[in-house]
Amino acid sequence: MQTPVSSDVSGTSYTVRNIVRLTVGGSTVRVRLSNVFSSGDLTVGKVSVAPPGTGAALGSTPRRVTFRGRESVVVPRGGEVLSDPVALKTVADSSVAVSIWASAAPATPTYHRSALSTNYVAPGDHARDVAGTTFTQKISSWYYLSEVAVTSSVRGSVVALGDSITDGSGSTGGANRRWTDVLASRTSYGVVNSGISGNQLLRDGTYGVSGISRTPRDVLDRAGVRTLIVLEGINDIKAKPDATFEELRDGYKKVISLAHSKHVRVLGATITPMGGYANYTDAREAVRSAVNKWIRESGAFDGVVDFDAAVRDPLKPTFLREEFAKTDHLHLTDAGYQAMGQAVDLSLL
Repeated sequence: MQTPVSSDVSGTSYTVRNIVRLTVGGSTVRVRLSNVFSSGDLTVGKVSVAPPGTGAALGSTPRRVTFRGRESVVVPRGGEVLSDPVALKTVADSSVAVSIWASAAPATPTYHRSALSTNYVAPGDHARDVAGTTFTQKISSWYYLSEVAVTSSVRGSVVALGDSITDGSGSTGGANRRWTDVLASRTSYGVVNSGISGNQLLRDGTYGVSGISRTPRDVLDRAGVRTLIVLEGINDIKAKPDATFEELRDGYKKVISLAHSKHVRVLGATITPMGGYANYTDAREAVRSAVNKWIRESGAFDGVVDFDAAVRDPLKPTFLREEFAKTDHLHLTDAGYQAMGQAVDLSLL
């Protein structure tokens, strides 16, 4: 999912090689380019897709990507474009390299900051370079790419709307150990990660618009979406001013209403513990507990994913289990994300 503000890349013409993981396989792919938060229009000269090789290299000759039959496309400021289908056989749990030549790049680009994978930048047009030797800059973000959609026989997609805990902060980089990756390994559905570090359900922030505001684009417009899992609220609770239970409850209801208007099922995920975190207070814990009680008992959602129960310390339930907690006592280790991914009842999807 895309956010504003970046210092990784600069210049007016460069190629970004984004390495992304697919959760389903199929016969063709389409890529969605995003310019939602850039400072101006984006002109894309070329795009290619290919299996990745070692480092920035490609594993085979890249496939040409077109937009209504043309190689070049202008993505207007605030907009997105979806490519034509590209014949490329893929399998689940494999990676694809999407190389985007920004031939006229805006001064402030659109990107996803925390990719938890190594991606590459080269000056100028190198979208179809197989060897990858020109890609001398390594970055940890994805640029201008918001979706790889696969033509597949699977029954649809599950979208996870969330913050840094869905984004996978604290997990091992390059290892695909977010809770959504664990879920993807357990189901035949496509799994779309719509997590943004720092995201709040109710308010816009430095790294993106609110969960409510971005639900239409980042959830309901994703390919094949059938079910939404909502894990938002911890950043609202620890923000200044703190969000109240009533505000969060009403915010969840807005997301549910948006999803149901498109016949998308919504699962409410309980908020994980924050005991020991620098901004923890008893008052904030009271809000978290009230929200979780409402998620479990209100019946407002079509089902519940009890992440809180899966990762909390049974002796100190306001804390994460020791083996699941990073040093900030908010984000999780690989083992913690594994427990979260295993906690999703597949029958609810």
